[in-house]
Order: sequence, then structure tokens, then C-alpha cells
Amino acid sequence: MKMVSVIIPVYKVEKFLARCVESIFSQTYINIEIILVDDGSPDQCGQMCETFASRDNRVKVLHKLNGGLSSARNAGLDIAKGDYITFVDSDDFIHPQMIEWMVQQLEQSGADLVSSGLLRFRNERPEEAPVDCVHFTELGQEDFIEHLYPDNFGKISVTACGKLYRKQLFSGLRYPEGIIHEDLQIYLKILQKCKRISVADHELYYYYYNPNSIMQSNYLAYDRFGEFTVREQYISFFQTRGLQEQALRAANDYLTFFMRNYFAVMLRYPQRRTALEPHIKIFKGHITLIQTDPYVCRMRRICCRLMLIEPHFAYFIAKKCIPDCLIAEMREGECSEY
Repeated sequence: MKMVSVIIPVYKVEKFLARCVESIFSQTYINIEIILVDDGSPDQCGQMCETFASRDNRVKVLHKLNGGLSSARNAGLDIAKGDYITFVDSDDFIHPQMIEWMVQQLEQSGADLVSSGLLRFRNERPEEAPVDCVHFTELGQEDFIEHLYPDNFGKISVTACGKLYRKQLFSGLRYPEGIIHEDLQIYLKILQKCKRISVADHELYYYYYNPNSIMQSNYLAYDRFGEFTVREQYISFFQTRGLQEQALRAANDYLTFFMRNYFAVMLRYPQRRTALEPHIKIFKGHITLIQTDPYVCRMRRICCRLMLIEPHFAYFIAKKCIPDCLIAEMREGECSEY
């Protein structure tokens, strides 16, 4: 029986950690090691990890200085002994048979990666679907790429979680540290190592929207601009394979991300303007593609040009008509500058 390493970064999740770890203890597949990476959490999480380790000898606890989510995942990868790898964020939890079904599929199909959809929830614990069995769709690399972007990735999420990987996929590959959206940064590299991928027809991973997560944290605390290059790479990646629809969807996704950061910097965080300037030049080179992109709505097309000339006026339009093009803190409040 192959061993699975379950890597769980832990930081300021006292309220949710037990729910997460108990869902791992409850897995029907028992040959697992549970790696709890205490990423310098200032609360009682470190002690909670030790308590879990005293209950189950499959638990390994690693205490380290705070380095962020990527750093914690990398630390787990460095000590993982399993043949297969899965990641679970410490405020989420998983279906009790997720690992068993994924291992079976990985071994029966010869896939390099098995992926499940994510069931997102905000407040109460969601009702777990009464899933007795799961069916998988097997995709070759090119088929997988073609299905990657429709409907914002559809059931195929780019997040690290909700997946089972063959360990060798991470040979010579680690998550970039000090940035957000770190999953997106290495996803194409992992994908290009895969010859076959299997996708589950049910959501087996339960994703909690945490308002205190990195994604919702202080805008200045993380490098927000490293993702520009990656999102541009997605556009080129699809274009070089003749997948024009996916390239257009990628361009729309890139536009949303750019607008969020442009408004944030120009109207609220002017100290980041110098860092943004080279990305503005690159963005201008994409405007022609964006203006003819059928996935870009009329108001986005108007705003993407107007914001370069009159950012305050464009912000007013975006706030009223396309609030998803603003970071969360700017969707309700007023700009600090005018």
C-alpha cells in the first residue's frame, strides 16, 4: 500500500484546525503521514499540533519561523516520505474517502495527477454530499489544457488543494515564496510534467472562505505584481497551442487582475506606483486583444482605457457596474485620494 503525505500549513487557525485534522484522521485510507507545519503561528496552534501528534503516531509536527503559505508547503515537501502528495489548508477539510478514491484512481489509471472540485462555503460547515462512489474523467495533457479555462476553470481548480500528486512531480519544483496566488505560479510547470490527469465528478474538498486569509490581508504585505508575468504566460501558453478561446478567457482573467491592482495602487497605495509602471507598459500592449475579446464586457472595455487617463472616474464606473474588478476593500469605501 502506497503512502500518502498530507501536508497542512498551520497559521492562526485555532478555530478551524481541529475540524481540518479530524477530517484527516477519519480518512478510510490509513497509510498516510500527516505533516503539520506550524508556520510560526502566534496563538495556540503550535501546541494543538503537538496534541494531535500525541494522539496519532502518523502525525509529524514541524515548527518554523513564519514564512507564508508557500514556505510552509515547501517545508512539508522537503520532509515528505510518501509516494503521493496532497495539500490541505488548515481552515478547510476533506471528504472521508477522498484519499482512498484518489489513490485507487491514480493506480488504476496510471495518471500523474487526480483532481477534485472544491465545495466552497463561508459560515457553517457545509453538508457533505452523500457520495457513495466517484467517477473520474481521464484526460491526456492536451485534453486537460483545452478544458482548463472554460467557466473560470470549471471543475478543474488551479489551487494546490483537492488534488493527489505523484511525488516526482515536485522533483526540482517548489512554490515561490513571498507572493500571493502561489498555486498559479507553478501550475503550468506541474501540468507540463503530467502525461495523464483524472478529474472527479464530485466535490471532495471543502474550501472555507476565510476573511482573515492571505487573500484578504493587508494589500502591502505581499508581492501582488509577480502574478502579472504568470497570467501573461497563460495567454501565450494557449496562443502557442492554437487554443484561441482559452487565450481570450485568459486575457479576460488577466484584465480583471490588472484592474484590481491598478485601481488599488493609483487611488489607495501610491507607494507602489514605481513597481507598477513596467506592468502598465506591458498592459498597454494587450489592449488591442482585450478590446476584441468577446469575454470582456462593454464596461470593462471602457474602463480599461479610461482608467489610464482618469482613474477616479473609471473607479466610479467600476464600483457601480463591475465591482469584481476592484479589491474587496475598495468595493464599498471611498478612495483615500481625490
